[in-house]
Amino acid sequence: MNARTSINRRGLLVTALAATAAVTLAACTGGSGTAQAAGDTVVIVTAAQPPSFSYETSVTGYEAAEFNANTGATLVRNPYIAASGSEAAHQDYYTFEPLLAKSYDVSDDKLTYTFHLDTEASSGQGNKLSADDVIFSMQRKYKVKTSVVPFLTAPILTDPDQQVKKIDDATVSITVAKPQYGFTLLALLANVPFNIYDSTVLKEHATADDPYAVKWSEQTGTFGFGAYKLTSYVPGEQMVYEANTGYALGAPKVKRIVQRVVADAGQRANLVTSGDAQIATQLRPADQAGMISAKSAQVFTVPTNSWVFMNMVTTAAPFDNLVVRRALSLAVPYDDIAKNVYKDRMTPFTTMLSDQAPGWSGEGLKAKETNVEEAKKLLAEAGVSTPVKFELTVNNAVPDLQEAAVQIQSAAKAAGFEISVNAVSSAEFQSGLATHAFQAMMQRDWAVVQSPAYVLPLFYTPGSPVDWSDWDYPPMVKAVAAGNAASDPLSADGGKAWNEAEQILASQLPTIYMGDVQPLNAFANGVGGYVFRSDNVIDYSQLSLNG
Repeated sequence: MNARTSINRRGLLVTALAATAAVTLAACTGGSGTAQAAGDTVVIVTAAQPPSFSYETSVTGYEAAEFNANTGATLVRNPYIAASGSEAAHQDYYTFEPLLAKSYDVSDDKLTYTFHLDTEASSGQGNKLSADDVIFSMQRKYKVKTSVVPFLTAPILTDPDQQVKKIDDATVSITVAKPQYGFTLLALLANVPFNIYDSTVLKEHATADDPYAVKWSEQTGTFGFGAYKLTSYVPGEQMVYEANTGYALGAPKVKRIVQRVVADAGQRANLVTSGDAQIATQLRPADQAGMISAKSAQVFTVPTNSWVFMNMVTTAAPFDNLVVRRALSLAVPYDDIAKNVYKDRMTPFTTMLSDQAPGWSGEGLKAKETNVEEAKKLLAEAGVSTPVKFELTVNNAVPDLQEAAVQIQSAAKAAGFEISVNAVSSAEFQSGLATHAFQAMMQRDWAVVQSPAYVLPLFYTPGSPVDWSDWDYPPMVKAVAAGNAASDPLSADGGKAWNEAEQILASQLPTIYMGDVQPLNAFANGVGGYVFRSDNVIDYSQLSLNG
């Protein structure tokens, strides 16, 4: 075991709790939503905790995404664009800059990418970065049976044994089969699925049955090269992060993050406006609207990629019937959800891809509209018995989705649907998604990698752990393959193929997309540094306290 720090999911460092609790209460008191720093600590109140610390066994959920983004680091990253006008700072999805790699070279044939590592960068445990960490991390991502990575990255990356090579202790190369795969390769490497792990720590906890220490890392989140390291974990209560002084981009300004679990969204909002927390996540849009009106906190507008949607399991009744899926899509009250639930901070959904992307084509794509009479007509003409009964499951830690589910339950009744809303815990929800245990489920999610080759098959690769609709449709697979075969995924040729895939999704409806929603967080007025990212989480390393 590494001698520097070791904690586990049972909270072996609970001795830190008393001191942390004092910080929690004193970190920010002053009212009017203005941050008053106690030292250099930021308190964040959130709805839940990650169900696991291992990406290879738990990839879904806001809390897991935020943990991975802040304790992990990648070879390259998308640079940040400064705030402009009413729009918050955000990522540039189409360029890349060094992070754990000091630089990279591309071969003349555009097939081999050589990364020169920052060997002075350290993990949270104090171990220096080496090529062995990159090789081990790549092996783990592809060889752990529960990992979603192989499903997300084909055909760009499929075999680390053949494609990823150690040149020397400070250099690795990655080879792709076609020049047009280069953009998607860099986009993959810039995001959480390709965090590099501290192999020294993981190897110390590996066993013959678990050579990549997955079981250990599920319970112990101390193996990343990110800006922060997890130093205390109390299940169901709080997590404490401390700045990694060996982070490749330098130690962040805020030295300590205290992340408290507060189940009620209204209370989370109140803690920010009262000055007892600096940041709240997973808020109700109604609470955000109140903050905006009172100017009691910062609520941001961004070029969002966060989708609100309903997945339906297409291999079981009633959603194995396309007519039922189409009728339900006509019964969803899109405008009411946007107005009543999201307080007009949701825009109509037309495309999974960014309409700002080079080569994007919106041909034939349009936002869905409510038409109850047409829904009734479809069911009647197909001889579908009504009411069509099903259970709509929602994560009880995500209040906006519970409210949207109730809106759908009420409105769809007139079209011939009888919906029961089933609110379950975050852990139960994530488990049920993976096993297709639910008939239909409300979600709010996003694509962390903004390459069309990643976005479009993200939820629809047959056999993938995130094929939540259990949907296997060969024409969709063919359309994605055509996009991958284009000379450039961001070219007009690529855009035509991606558009065909989007039109297939709109026609076959394994998923009903409702809109793109703005971030559901709020920052105290004295907190700076918010940057919108494709993974929708908060980058703690950018935060600053001005209070």
